[in-house]
Amino acid sequence: MPASVLYAFYLASSWLWCIGAFLPVLLLRDYGWASLVVFALANVVGAAAFGWVMTQKRQQAFLVNHRPMLKLFSQVTVAFQLFFVAWLSALLGWWLLLVMLVLIGLFYRADRVVAGVAVGVFLLSLALFGSYLLTEPPLPVAALQPGWWHTLLPLVLGFALSPYLDLTFHRALEQSPNPRLSFTLGFGVFFLCLLVFVFFYSADLAQLMAGASPDWPVLWPVVAFIVLQTAFTVALHLKEMQRLQQASRLARLWPWGLYLLLLILLLEPLAGWALPWIDLPLTEGLYKGFLFFYGLVFPLYLLLGKKPKRFWITLLLATPAYGLGFLVGGDFLFLLSLSMAWVAVILLLTFRDTLFNTP
Repeated sequence: MPASVLYAFYLASSWLWCIGAFLPVLLLRDYGWASLVVFALANVVGAAAFGWVMTQKRQQAFLVNHRPMLKLFSQVTVAFQLFFVAWLSALLGWWLLLVMLVLIGLFYRADRVVAGVAVGVFLLSLALFGSYLLTEPPLPVAALQPGWWHTLLPLVLGFALSPYLDLTFHRALEQSPNPRLSFTLGFGVFFLCLLVFVFFYSADLAQLMAGASPDWPVLWPVVAFIVLQTAFTVALHLKEMQRLQQASRLARLWPWGLYLLLLILLLEPLAGWALPWIDLPLTEGLYKGFLFFYGLVFPLYLLLGKKPKRFWITLLLATPAYGLGFLVGGDFLFLLSLSMAWVAVILLLTFRDTLFNTP
């Protein structure tokens, strides 16, 4: 198989994460089909555009200039995947987390043939999709909910810009003989197929995460798919971080062991606990807290990173409105648009300063 096609499979699975595997569930439940459509389009177009916008010449300077943030992006991504599977494990059994760790080890060791392994991960994911369809699941309800339009700009902002800090994208750009083909095929076809699977299982997964008893004959392909995909993502980012830092294996891994221990101690007794005042499950609140990085922090850094003071002021002032709109929703959804308006004002001022060379 041509290397360009291999890396298309690699990109599809490296980018699915627990965002692609679960955020559509929340979007359908809370906002309706329009938010899901924009999520899919922003994801596919934003990620595929990387292969057309980022040339190898630009990449060299980008990797040097943004090294700390690239590392932080991978660290947050690994922490996010581990948290999500720990959340599933608190509901289904901690053996699930152990399975994920074994898969991470296998994928990590397969670095030299990882693009070929990605083909196997994708084909196995399709097989799990087929197994799930044999249970004849009902299509999820996707009616539009009040205020759904406030979610659109945050989705576009996050998925249009966050890919540029993903080290696996940079790896594919370096290794693929035809990056434009890899990114277009990877996201326009293969990644989109995985999102279709997520759409079909969204209703069943939403019930599980809400505390319903697991129906294993129906859910096992979904759980296997999520563990497989998140383990692949974690292994890739751990390998990329290894390339960035020169440290012993023990120095690299012991913080993650401590992090997993903290997750177990937190989620075992508190998985069903709700945050006071906002009637939001703690686990869902933590999940949305991770999304805050990809929806606001990383995009703002890319837009305003050359002006650190302006970046921090914009982030601090946008965070309360963004957080309330996203975490609480309902009557507070308009605050998402308010935060985006604030970001737009700062970007216009920055553009004006650049245009007229104002310091």
